[in-house]
Amino acid sequence: MAAFEGPVREAIHLFKYRRSRHFAEPLATLLSVVVPARVDAVVAVPMHPNKIRERGYNQAELLCDQLAARGLGAERLRSLRKIRDTQPQVGLTGVGRRENLRGAFSWQGASLADRHILVVDDVCTTGATLDACASALKAAGAISVVGIVVARARRN
Repeated sequence: MAAFEGPVREAIHLFKYRRSRHFAEPLATLLSVVVPARVDAVVAVPMHPNKIRERGYNQAELLCDQLAARGLGAERLRSLRKIRDTQPQVGLTGVGRRENLRGAFSWQGASLADRHILVVDDVCTTGATLDACASALKAAGAISVVGIVVARARRN
């Protein structure tokens, strides 16, 4: 995982906000070196449908697709949903981020009993998003949930 600064920050911003989808492949290459050994399935951090309509795509989905295509031997799952349109996380405190995401994600697929799940996202600031996704996946029966991100933002 890289620090969310300099060229990595610029690449992620281009990928997220400037429709530079071609960054998915090299960023997934960075992710591929930190995939845990025991993974049954991979899932992207979902976006609310309103945000997907606004942005045009979910960058975490593109990263996850690229990562899954690398022959991880893990099933690519697509049933984690963001069921509540939350306010943007930018500018919120850690506590505010967790509160903002409480109940925002839901697993809408088959049981995840006995599964080890890998959650993919682009940036982690406080871990609130990954934790909220993990809660939904564990409620669906997952044994373990591990998150991986391209970059970690520094906390002030």
